[in-house]
Amino acid sequence: MENPNFLTALMQTWLIQYNQEQINPVTTIGLFHWDFRPNKRKPEKPRRIPRIDESLELKDLSFTHAVYFLEIDDKTLHVYESFGISLGGLNIAHEYVLEEDVFIKGKVLMKMIR
Repeated sequence: MENPNFLTALMQTWLIQYNQEQINPVTTIGLFHWDFRPNKRKPEKPRRIPRIDESLELKDLSFTHAVYFLEIDDKTLHVYESFGISLGGLNIAHEYVLEEDVFIKGKVLMKMIR
């Protein structure tokens, strides 16, 4: 798989580690940013909404697995994943931190079943 030119070295390292333990192939890869919206129940904690900036479709499959990156600093990545069939699936975002050349999965930033 040829990596798109918008991927940084940190993102490529994450993909190499991630693909070693993955069953479903990545079908789309890209970049995203967070939009924040007011939260009526908890005004002090705005809702995070991922917005896709740039993407590249790698494969056209009925079961999609899209991975989008947001690089926070030189050791921290936010990774937004969307996988499933067209009318059902899961969207989830995690924070990953690179420690001694291994990514450690941190907190869940957003999770939504569709």
